[in-house]
Amino acid sequence: MITLENLSSLNISIFTGKQKHSGETSGFVENEIVKGKVLKVLDSETAILLINGRKYTAGTRIPLKTGDILEMKVKELSPVPVLRPMGIRHAGSGAANISVILSALKENLWKSVYEKVNAGGGSITGKALWNQITKDLPGKLLNDGRPESLFKMIENSGIFWETKLKDLIGQKSIDRNQIGQLIDSDLKGLLLRLISETKGEDLDALRLLSAMKNMQILDRLGFEQDRKIFLPLPVILPDGHFIIIQLLFQFPLKEKEAHENSAGDKHPLEISVLLELSKLGPIRADFTIKGKRVEGVFKIAVRETLKLVESGIPAFVKSLEDKGLKMQHIGCMLKKSEIITQPLLLDIIQTTDNNISLVA
Repeated sequence: MITLENLSSLNISIFTGKQKHSGETSGFVENEIVKGKVLKVLDSETAILLINGRKYTAGTRIPLKTGDILEMKVKELSPVPVLRPMGIRHAGSGAANISVILSALKENLWKSVYEKVNAGGGSITGKALWNQITKDLPGKLLNDGRPESLFKMIENSGIFWETKLKDLIGQKSIDRNQIGQLIDSDLKGLLLRLISETKGEDLDALRLLSAMKNMQILDRLGFEQDRKIFLPLPVILPDGHFIIIQLLFQFPLKEKEAHENSAGDKHPLEISVLLELSKLGPIRADFTIKGKRVEGVFKIAVRETLKLVESGIPAFVKSLEDKGLKMQHIGCMLKKSEIITQPLLLDIIQTTDNNISLVA
């Protein structure tokens, strides 16, 4: 984010929808900080912005370009909302290199780095910590099925490394042990330590770090536009097979936005899961959760696996009901492998109007 000193004298006036001077506040709250993306520049003083999932026509004398990301403070609410820019990140300055991410997924760089660590590329403690993240936590999830285990896997995946580091630094007092514990419990922290210990000579570790950084950029842009986040989780199965479970979350709109856009209907949480198993083949599951109601569909490439999943649906439904959820509908579909195995991050890239700037 590039902060521009002269922005404070230039404001952005929001014209709700296509109409100027509508007088609507559109859910803005005075003094709140919001982020917006420039979808289209109409002329030298008018642009279409995407703010919190909603499009607005805005007037400003700030020279904007399509794809620019704005951070703004709500200054006034009437007669029209007026936002004061606090900073601009120009289009292209934070684009995600998708090819780097796709290569990491295809080659399973997590597995390559893990194998090097266990073959002598790291300390005994380091090996134990990598095992804890890739094997112990997933094993606990498989055994108890508790959401907390999944949340812990996501927390430790590396995607939130900088946020956790920022929170730690923001404390009044910190010591070396706290920093060590943070590194020990985060995949990106462990990766950075490995790169430091090997003096940057482990090429797979460097490539994986690059992929993680680009995934963080992709997720930031995806969340700003469509509230989507992509997460790959490295998992070692009980049979020793090392796989990457791909997760894609589309989070609900904020409550005030959902009320405006869905006529009172609660906006759903959407979750997609993709995994490729050595014997069962690729499986993709898509779930929609509205309150306590769940709908889901499994897309499977191998017919025998389809039958196996269908036979397990009653137990799966019961496990959800035991957690207070109600399955509204669930089904299984036989699909071609090349359709199922499309990386879930493509669901972020292929969005309406191609609003995210990406490097192929």
